[in-house]
Amino acid sequence: MPDRAPISPGLCASCRSMRTVTTRTGSTFVRCARSERDPRFPKYPPLPVLGCVGYERQSPAGQDAAAGDRQEPA
Repeated sequence: MPDRAPISPGLCASCRSMRTVTTRTGSTFVRCARSERDPRFPKYPPLPVLGCVGYERQSPAGQDAAAGDRQEPA
């Protein structure tokens, strides 16, 4: 059986609420962490997600999410 091409998660790829779940058999799923506190969001959204009212862009690696949390070097 040929490997299937991965499906792009759309907006989830850069959302701070996106989590990946990998099963013991190697299947990988995109999980929405926002679903844990808000029932409007499906735990496993159908992909690709092209629009989402809960979308929040991830902050770049090594930077804090809020500017007020940044500390100036001493």
